[in-house]
Amino acid sequence: MALLKWELRKIWRPGILAAILVLGAVYYWMFPQFYIEHFTNGPQSQAQFALASGWVERYGPALEPEERAELDGQLTEEIAAFNTQIAAIPEAAAAGLTDYMAFLSFREDYLNGVKEAGGEADMDVEALLYRVYGGTNWYTIEELEQSMEAYDVQNESPVLQISDYQSAGYPEPMIQREMELAVSDLRHSLLPSPVKHSTQEYGKDLAVWCVLSIVLLLSPTLVRDRLRNTRPMQWASRRGRSVLNTQMGAALFSALVLTVVNVTVYAIPFLVQGPLRFAACGLGGFLSPGSPWFDWTYGAYLLVLVGLILALSLGSAGLTVFLSQYSGNYIAMLLKAVPLFVAVGAVLGSWLLNMPFCFRPLWDGYGPWVSRGAEAVAAAVLLFLGLGLCVLACWRQRKRELLS
Repeated sequence: MALLKWELRKIWRPGILAAILVLGAVYYWMFPQFYIEHFTNGPQSQAQFALASGWVERYGPALEPEERAELDGQLTEEIAAFNTQIAAIPEAAAAGLTDYMAFLSFREDYLNGVKEAGGEADMDVEALLYRVYGGTNWYTIEELEQSMEAYDVQNESPVLQISDYQSAGYPEPMIQREMELAVSDLRHSLLPSPVKHSTQEYGKDLAVWCVLSIVLLLSPTLVRDRLRNTRPMQWASRRGRSVLNTQMGAALFSALVLTVVNVTVYAIPFLVQGPLRFAACGLGGFLSPGSPWFDWTYGAYLLVLVGLILALSLGSAGLTVFLSQYSGNYIAMLLKAVPLFVAVGAVLGSWLLNMPFCFRPLWDGYGPWVSRGAEAVAAAVLLFLGLGLCVLACWRQRKRELLS
């Protein structure tokens, strides 16, 4: 136990921790902070989030067909509120826009005129439109109407034709899954698309940072021992010869602790945005279309994402400490650490957290379709490779001890 504590002290050095803290603050400001500051990016996303929040509180995680009729009454109330709000805007009153229908007709005529004029806009009219948009509940009405339309289309035609998917080039497993989802309760889920999008992008940034911070923390450990000729002193005793086992264990334990700290720190501002109000909602639905492989809730999905990040972190930790053992100086380790971070963090980490466990092309809309369970297999392979190399290094060290 004393040896383990000593190895942990060698890993958790104040200088390394300070560097990770500073770099982590810069990284957070550059990348993931955007998805907290703009968790619902734009007035339309904000309107959808607000509507879905109210519906979840009133109806539960799904909107049943018998509850759909109540949205017509909500639309009537929103239009009445719009009429009151637009009447208080002097510019709108001067243009004769006194109610919703008048504004809708005015807006449609203007947009049609712009289209006929080759896209040349009238800036005065544009200013008036955006004055009304910002001074009324226009975006709420727009999102409410779109949500009602999406629900009606999905509910009236629950089973889509397989030939439509086949002509679009979708793989057969996705076609069958879409047919299952079309008649399941998931199609009524109230999970809004801004929540799913922000979760995806924020999780990608978290995965990349977890790998980067672990590489920074563990890279110097065994290199420092070699530079200070610590190994010959360790081999002078039987206990010292088996120190590599303790070093590997300390490195993996440190990676686990650092990952837990990273996830906790990132989770606090994320949860403040209120995504857990949709924890019981299905992953998909008429507000956020998609084809998840399994029938699970948004809350369960968050736990799965944490599991993926944990596997990614421990796998990268194993690879880092293994490569550190065979680096004679810091330059040599740097030449190994940079490609390791790029491959495991920037590439694999971003890919793993990019709509995992949903039907998707291999990379951002390109390439072959990803098979079911590919993310779990990739994470398991990485974890097995990282831990396996650590075990192999310890076994080789043990073998050398027996032969000496």
